[in-house]
Order: sequence, then structure tokens, then C-alpha cells
Amino acid sequence: MTGSMATGSAPTGTPAKGPGLTDGGYLGFALAMGLSALGDAAWYVTLAWSVTADTGPARAGAVLALASLPRLVTLLGAGAVVDSIGPRRVMVGADLARCAVMLLATAGALALGPGVPLLVVAAAGLSLFGAFFIPASGSLRAGLLPHSHLVRGNALYLGALRGGQAAGGPLGGVLMALGGIPLVAAVNAVTFAISALAVLRVRARGAPDPNSATPGKPEGADADADAERGGLDGEAPRAGGDVHATGDDSGSAAEASGRGAVRPAAPQASLAARIGEGLRAVAAAPRLRAVITVIGLTEFAGAGPINIGVALMADRNGSAAAGAGLLLTAFTVGAAAGFLLSLVWPARRRAGRVLVLGTIGQTLCLAALAWAPSMAAALAPYAGLGFVSALVGTVLVSCVQRWAPETVRGRVVSIQALLIFGAAPLGNLVIGVLVEWAGMTWALLLHALVALIAVCTVALTPLLREARLD
Repeated sequence: MTGSMATGSAPTGTPAKGPGLTDGGYLGFALAMGLSALGDAAWYVTLAWSVTADTGPARAGAVLALASLPRLVTLLGAGAVVDSIGPRRVMVGADLARCAVMLLATAGALALGPGVPLLVVAAAGLSLFGAFFIPASGSLRAGLLPHSHLVRGNALYLGALRGGQAAGGPLGGVLMALGGIPLVAAVNAVTFAISALAVLRVRARGAPDPNSATPGKPEGADADADAERGGLDGEAPRAGGDVHATGDDSGSAAEASGRGAVRPAAPQASLAARIGEGLRAVAAAPRLRAVITVIGLTEFAGAGPINIGVALMADRNGSAAAGAGLLLTAFTVGAAAGFLLSLVWPARRRAGRVLVLGTIGQTLCLAALAWAPSMAAALAPYAGLGFVSALVGTVLVSCVQRWAPETVRGRVVSIQALLIFGAAPLGNLVIGVLVEWAGMTWALLLHALVALIAVCTVALTPLLREARLD
């Protein structure tokens, strides 16, 4: 067991210096991603409105769910592609492909009219190429900023995305009134082009110490050996091999010494073999298993109550669509506050403490919603859910980026993304069934129980409870 990993003390070395949040193009990069999210949200609001008007609510829901399937089906393979050719190339290619899809949709809507088949094909195309963008983005951010800025960088990035998504709905309505679906698609195409340009312009952090990596191997090619070397030489472990946690000596020692390490796939290995390598990387690393488990639990606990739950809660209190919008606004305001706090006061040495308190907060908010007697009483718990989801989500994303070996980081991020995006449809289905079977109160209490399991997982796992991201 190396000294820094055994005791949880700060490493004696410092990760390679690199751009902070306001230099190296990262600020512009994050804002461009927010702009892209704004255009995307405007498109999907318009898409949902148009498909619902033509087919009815039930069919529209089924059609939109089917259009999102390409993303879920492709995510794991997309992570393998990211690790093969690099996250920057994949992000640029995905943005340009989505730009082309929107330009074709614009031309098709002008020439043939904005029919449902055209809109669904365009949505499926965005979903497909978005599956490549998501793991590439998570992998790239880990290489753009030094470790000390990673939590704040993720907070800025995720906050920009959430802000763009929140503003996209009203923008979609304005653009629809001004020029219809062709204008919305054209604006979205422009935002994807700007996103691709921002990715090309952003600079990675400075070159690593040449003594930190084996000649002829890329940095992070063997994260486990790198972590061990960091403790022996007094040098900070590189990306994916740095965890400052105490308690689980056996797990940390196994990772530091390379026991249970995943054997890299051959350069010409099949896509299935490369996906399997990523899955084995998570299975072989106790800290990755733990953090992925907590991501799945927290996302499932919150997805249904946040997505469909706002409508169900509003209906229970007799306030209809206006009440649902108010609850969603409360959640968005809370999330914005959480991201802002992570920017100003990032969870570095206290990352594990934030995970414990944040998961407890999610449990309490869901329990409070179960007994909320009125719409006004539900506003604070929804704001609280937004707040803790931002804090906990930022820490969990940062843990995945820091702890995943660089050679499989794209695949590990794709597993994380699959849990996040898969939680929404599954959570919507489960809460709907529970409400019909047991009522809103018991449905929310059962979701609070899932969140409580996440609390226990964090509290009983030293690698998470005592995790540090400094």
C-alpha cells in the first residue's frame, strides 16, 4: 500500500499544470455546450409539440421513446470508439453529424413539409450521434483541466447544459412562431457547428512530466501501475489512478498493485471485446463498482419523481399544468444553486462528505414530497432535490473521470451515461405503475427507500465515504 493512498493524505506531487476555467478556452467550451443544449432542447420541445398535435399524446409518447432508443443501444459501443480514436475527434464528428442531420431536416421540412416521419427520423439521428458525444465529452473534460479544477469544471459544464435545457423550451416556442420547424432545425444546426468549433479550439492541459509514463506508452495506459508509481516516487498519480480514500485497504491495495487489473484488448479486438473490457474494468475496481452503483441508485430514485412526478404531484393537488411548471422551475432553481455552490466551494477533500449528506438530502426530500399536503409545500422539496442532485451528480461524475483508467475511460463513462439515460424511461414506468397500484404517497416513499439504499452504500463503503478529489 502506498503512503498517500493508505492514509488519505494529499499527494506530494502536483498534476501537470494546465488551463483553468477561464483560460485554455474551457469557459468558451462550456458556454458553447450550453448553447448546443439550448438549441437541442428547443428542437425537442418543438418535436414533442408537433408529434403530439398530429398523433395524440399516447402515440406521441411511444414515438418519442422509440426515437431515443438509438442512444441507449449505441452508448456502450460509442464508449469503445471514444477510447479507440480519441474523445476530441469523436465529439467533433458527432457535432458535425448532428449539424448535418438538422440541415437535412431543414431542407426536408421546406421541400416536403414537416411530417411526422421526417421529424422522427431526424430525432433518431440526433439520438444516435448523441450517443457518441456523451462519453467523448466526459472523457475529454478529464484531460482538459488539472485535477484541482475538475470538480469546478464539471459544475460549470453541467450548469451550462442545465441552463441551456431550461431556456430551450421558451426559445422553441418563439422560433416556432417566427419560422416554424425549419427555423428551429436551422438554429439547432448552427449551435452544433458552434459546439464543434469550441471543441477544436479548447486546449488540453500541459504536457505531463516525461518521467511519469513509460516511453512508448500514452499517459494513463496503465493507470494501476501509475498509481503505484505515484506513491513510490512521490509523484501525483495520473488521470484515473488517483483516489485519496481510507478504510478499504484491500480494495485500494488491489487496485494500486494491479491485482484484478483488466488485461487490455488486442488492437484489432472486436467491438464486443472492447465493450467487455470496459465492463470488466468496472467490475475489477472496487471504487468504480461502488460509484457506478450509487449513480444507478440516485438516478433511479429521482428520475420518476422529477420527470412524471411533477405532473402527478400537480394533479394530486389540483393545479394541473401550471403547478407542474412551477415544481419544475423550483427544481431548476435548486439545481442552479447547487452548481453555483460547486463552482464557488468545490467538493475536493470533502467529496465523500458531500456524497453522504447529498444522498441523505435526496432521501429526506423524497420523503417530504410523499407527505406534502399542498403545492406550496412541495416547492421546497423539489428545490432541494435539484440542489442535492447538482452537488451529488457533480461529485459522482468527477469520481468516474478521476478513477477510470485512461485507456477505458470512454467506456466507463458510457456505462455511467447508460445508467443515467436509462433511468428516465424506467423511472417513468415504475412510478406510474406504483401510483396506480399504491397511490402517490407510497410511490414516493418507495423511491425514498431506494435513495436510502444509496445512503447506506456510500456510508458503508470507505472508498466513497472518505473519497477526496483534491
